[in-house]
Amino acid sequence: MDALVRLAVKPLAYAGTAVLFVGLVYLGIVLREGSRGGEIRKAIAMIAAGAVVLGFASTYGFTGF
Repeated sequence: MDALVRLAVKPLAYAGTAVLFVGLVYLGIVLREGSRGGEIRKAIAMIAAGAVVLGFASTYGFTGF
């Protein structure tokens, strides 16, 4: 099982980075438009989700692309 997780770490890290990046872009768009709190919470949740996935990947040995 551990070997399978280590095999899947790089694609998971890539997906986590993509979610983190999209969250940052979305936060910038929301702040530029002056939207309300709900949209800002969505952007922050996307950023947090990407960070959690990257944290998981680093726990299982991901060191970088």
